[in-house]
Amino acid sequence: MSYNSIMFFAIFLPIIIILYQLCKEKYRWIVLLVAGYTFFIYASGVLLLYNLLSVVITYATAWIIDKISLVKAGDKQEKKRNTIRRKQYLAVGIVLNFLILLVLKYTNFFGQGISGMLGHFGISWEHKNISFLVPIGISYYTMQAVSYMIDVYRGTVKREKNIFKLSLYLSFFPTIMEGPIARYSDISDTMFAGNQVSYENLTAGYRRILWGLFQKMVIADHMAIGVQKIFDSGNVYDGSVILYGAILCTLQLYMDFAGTIDVVIGSARIFGIKLPENFRQPFFAKNAGDFWHRWHITLGTWFKDYIFYPISFAKPMAKLSKKVKNVFGMGVSRMFTPTVALFCVWISNGLWHGPKGTYIFYGMYYFVLIFIENLLEKPIAKKTEQLKINMDSFAVRAFRFVKLFIIVVIGEMMFRVETVAVGFDMLKRIFTDFHISAFVGTLSDLVLEPYDYAIIFFGMIVVAIVSILREKKISISVKIGGLPKPVRWVIWYAAIFTVIIFGAYGPGFDTIAMMYAAF
Repeated sequence: MSYNSIMFFAIFLPIIIILYQLCKEKYRWIVLLVAGYTFFIYASGVLLLYNLLSVVITYATAWIIDKISLVKAGDKQEKKRNTIRRKQYLAVGIVLNFLILLVLKYTNFFGQGISGMLGHFGISWEHKNISFLVPIGISYYTMQAVSYMIDVYRGTVKREKNIFKLSLYLSFFPTIMEGPIARYSDISDTMFAGNQVSYENLTAGYRRILWGLFQKMVIADHMAIGVQKIFDSGNVYDGSVILYGAILCTLQLYMDFAGTIDVVIGSARIFGIKLPENFRQPFFAKNAGDFWHRWHITLGTWFKDYIFYPISFAKPMAKLSKKVKNVFGMGVSRMFTPTVALFCVWISNGLWHGPKGTYIFYGMYYFVLIFIENLLEKPIAKKTEQLKINMDSFAVRAFRFVKLFIIVVIGEMMFRVETVAVGFDMLKRIFTDFHISAFVGTLSDLVLEPYDYAIIFFGMIVVAIVSILREKKISISVKIGGLPKPVRWVIWYAAIFTVIIFGAYGPGFDTIAMMYAAF
């Protein structure tokens, strides 16, 4: 039951809305909890037990931390011991949650890596792969569980005393499969409030769902077959075809993930629950760093708050930075701590996506790019000021867009390939074996029909227009809402029938597959 299936938005979601509305206000959160368990069981069956285990670990950890916090310390020594105990229990809770994730998803990856490393030292040990069934959303709800425990430890949120309410937070059906990674403080007030389904929330939610389905089913799913054809064939195509596939892959990933997130946010909005935004026109970014402030926002902020800052302000890092200063000077010392923290963020980002070498390369790719940007930021700003270059001019903005698009396309191509070696070979072909004639001759072999290209082309124009308006802070819903009622109904019905008529259905199209549901 994927978010773009008829089962979800035409059957499951309406039933939950009706049951939710019929229920008394104080019990409505229970309807959402049962809906979450139903959704989870439908997708992963008995693997729901892993989620429940994570709930128990998270609840127990927060309970112990909170209990220790309430103990009145007699002196500074006792207060220090209590702080240490809280940190220890927090560490245990974090390790146990991540241990479930690591065992299920990364056992074979690390086992093969250790086996290969030992082989270089002449030690013969072969790792035998173990097959694990992995529940949906484990990477997402694990990060939510960890953020909740840390926030309870920091005192930024109060411990949830009702374990079933905590379970709802970790199994909320709209977010369980693809996020966004919501903090407990973001949604707890509205999630448990039991607010009725208002006309405003219902219409706003379904408008958002409709827009998400347009991006996912009309654009991304029409691209999918062509992208799969090129990347499954590895490096056999001409460089021109590979470049085309890389561009198509980038747009498909964006439309697939952003579209699904819109369905998720719209579904939650119906119940009056406002989830954090996950995208903000990423291709309008100024550079790679800004791109990641706009793409998968909740993942980026999670890494910033729970990895980057803790490492940056850790006492061992301060001591190490001081030693670096004594050896290499102040300039290197200033860059040392943020660079180490940035490295940890991006190696974690790569590993978070899955047990695959290409994902780790993807993380290191952006680490290097953002490190270079940070290194050159001040010299470039100084130079542009000296040359009196207008950074808001059309020429500069166009250059930034082209540069960023190239960076992102290369990154997504390396993300999509099976191995890093294949990715580099494909990249090499783009620069050494590029023939437009080969591209024209291969188009007919890529499964996509002229009908598909037309839908993709006009769909991307619509997305581009909407993105430009959003970047200019112009609300399309408000603009349409100000039109006469007949005109509004024509627009919304036209949008509904566009998805129905031009959405990708039938043989060859997988209505289940959502690209980020695998992470």
